[in-house]
This record gives sequence, C-alpha cells and structure tokens, in this order.
Amino acid sequence: MLLLILSNAVQNSMNGGDNSLVGGLISAVTLIGLNHLVGAATSSSKAIEMFVEGRPQVLVHNGRVYGDVLRRSQLTRNELDAAIRSAGCTAVDNVHLAILENNGSITVLPRSHPS
Repeated sequence: MLLLILSNAVQNSMNGGDNSLVGGLISAVTLIGLNHLVGAATSSSKAIEMFVEGRPQVLVHNGRVYGDVLRRSQLTRNELDAAIRSAGCTAVDNVHLAILENNGSITVLPRSHPS
C-alpha cells in the first residue's frame, strides 16, 4: 500500500522538472517516516494495533449468517457464498465458522458433521 501512495505522491515531481523534485523527495521521506512510526506504534501497543488494523469479524457461526456484520463490512451475500463454495462447502448450513480477516480474506471452517 505504501508503494502505491509513494508513487502517486512523487509522480508530479518526476514529470514537473527540477523545481518540484525537492517537493517529491519531501513527500516520499514524510510518507516513509509516517509508515515507520505507525509500524513501531502498532508493534508496541495492542490498543493501537487494534485501532489501526481492526480485528477479525465472525460472519457465520454454525450455519447462522450475521447480516449486520456483513453490512458493516460492506460484503454482499454473493461474496460470502463464493468464499463458502471455494472452501468446499455446498451451503451455509455446512459452515461452522466464517471469519472476515484483517487482510480482507474470508476464512471458512466447515462443520465436521454437516447437518
């Protein structure tokens, strides 16, 4: 993510000639410094880590879909169903647990004895 933001920040200085080169360097150094500070803060404090990165959200438990969590997470039922199918489950009733991870992926744990 930092790489994308950096490229956007310094793009104008690369195209704008020598006058804007210093501005691009200042932007790059600032962004790298902020990234380092946030990384250090999140590694040293659980509270800051939870604020910055969030925590995993339970989407399905024992076949019950939590619609309010889906809405808050801005996921559609189709996206959830696709993740369930890719985990080898044929229906939501066969899911013991489906979790929306911090990185945006959905982890699906099938029931050991589907009902």
